[in-house]
Amino acid sequence: MPRVAGQPEIEISAASRLDMPQRPRTSRVRKAPPPQDRLTQRKLFFRRVKRSLKPGLWLLALVSIGVVGYEAVRSLPSATPAPQVDQSAAPAAVPSASPLANFAADLGLRITSVQINGAATTDPALLQQAIGVKTGDPTLGFSLQEIRDRVEQLGPVQSAVVARELPGTLVVNVTERNIFAIWQTTSNGQPKFVLIDKQGNVIANQDAAEAKRRQPSLLLLSGDDAPANANALVTELQAAPAVLSHVAAAQRVDGLRWNLILKNQTVVKLPTENDDAAIGQLAALQTSMQLLDRPVEVIDLRQEGRLVVKPYPAPTPPTATKQGATQKHG
Repeated sequence: MPRVAGQPEIEISAASRLDMPQRPRTSRVRKAPPPQDRLTQRKLFFRRVKRSLKPGLWLLALVSIGVVGYEAVRSLPSATPAPQVDQSAAPAAVPSASPLANFAADLGLRITSVQINGAATTDPALLQQAIGVKTGDPTLGFSLQEIRDRVEQLGPVQSAVVARELPGTLVVNVTERNIFAIWQTTSNGQPKFVLIDKQGNVIANQDAAEAKRRQPSLLLLSGDDAPANANALVTELQAAPAVLSHVAAAQRVDGLRWNLILKNQTVVKLPTENDDAAIGQLAALQTSMQLLDRPVEVIDLRQEGRLVVKPYPAPTPPTATKQGATQKHG
């Protein structure tokens, strides 16, 4: 069998490699890293604070320290008692700013805007007087609770939320009472018209005529206990829209029942009890025969199951009037 050329050289070279002395392998020894100075937890904390702290936080820290210091100084006993101020004789006003508030104001914490939301019917002048804060006042120079108390004393205001948005915005969110009706009462023998809410509370400092122009559907009520019973009556009328659309006013009679005065001056006398059934009967009569559109003087529903309609008296003939006048002169 012939040999392949070049094979002996391959075999010899392989053998020669085996005969050659092998150098022992030595593992590479890694040098240990130089020892580093490990920072303590305290140093790490201050380093992180230093990196993350912004200029605004420095200001906040200074103000906080000032607040704590001011409260501590104020809590110390005073050598002379503070003078008593009679606030009943003067309108409520914002007290003078404290040294801390003035210090913060020098740093830029001053009121730049007063935002009032929800005060649609409240007198703006009275509302601004109750707030007592104006542009340029120190942002920390007033009490939010005191402002809220003064605003909620205004008649049209049901509740108020007062917030301070740094650096210089005061936000006053007002929830007003819902005008429910107009109540005719008397003051010094003169008729007086005031607004009431759904609970029968009088809404002070409100113009009833202006409210009527804004809401023509407001009912006019009269009678000493009309406000306390208005909610029940209006609820019953709202269940009969055909009747409610014809009613202009309601009169409370002897604290027992209602008289409805229609827009055409017809008087509807409701019963003492079950007036909701009488109003339902009236709605049915309006649907069947348009009774409320007829020129009648009185519709009497005081007796259950009975309807009494009183027409207007017939006009006196002119001739009879003239004859009666002639006889009188004769």
